[in-house]
Amino acid sequence: MMSGIKIVLIITGFLFLALAIIGIAVPVLPTTPFLLIASYCFLKSSQRLYNWIMAHPLFGPRLLRFQKYGLTKKEKIGICVLTNAMVIPVIVFSPSLHLRIFLIALLVLQAIIFTQIKTAPPTVRK
Repeated sequence: MMSGIKIVLIITGFLFLALAIIGIAVPVLPTTPFLLIASYCFLKSSQRLYNWIMAHPLFGPRLLRFQKYGLTKKEKIGICVLTNAMVIPVIVFSPSLHLRIFLIALLVLQAIIFTQIKTAPPTVRK
């Protein structure tokens, strides 16, 4: 029997996979970060699903490229610009101090994480 945490991780993995699929068609929505979260959720919950996403002809190469090289500078900037464009207006206009503090903390965490991710050469794509 599967634990509750594994079920939540599988559901979360499929939600982020759906966002990644939408990101393929919508130019402003990044695909790779959603694939990374989905693959992590599958890794922690189901070896079968993790193997499936890593071997998938559309998703696997992106994930393997990330594992080997990291993200290009352009990808990092694009992800940061998009998330900041979505989060900063909420920070500015939210009446909730707690929400603003939480969102600022998330942006700081994002910056810390992005400094830790390898930066791939610009020639490494797809």
